Amino acid sequence: MTRASAPMGMAFRGMLIAGGCTAILLGIVLAFFWHAEVVDMTGAPRVMAGLALRAFEAAVLYGGSWLAVRGWNGRPQTETSHP
Repeated sequence: MTRASAPMGMAFRGMLIAGGCTAILLGIVLAFFWHAEVVDMTGAPRVMAGLALRAFEAAVLYGGSWLAVRGWNGRPQTETSHP
């Protein structure tokens, strides 16, 4: 079994890339610029809230980059491609 990328339409590839970039940008804005406000809103101890926010940031950055790379590496769908 090969690990070649599956064929997908250009619109779907564009949506994956756009979704990944949006997730990364929103993660940066939330975790970097609003970090203190988010920690203060939770009411949890600063260390625990900070660790949870860093885990959220890592998950968002990983997920966003996975979406963007998956869209970028996706093979364009052709009319003549057969399995």
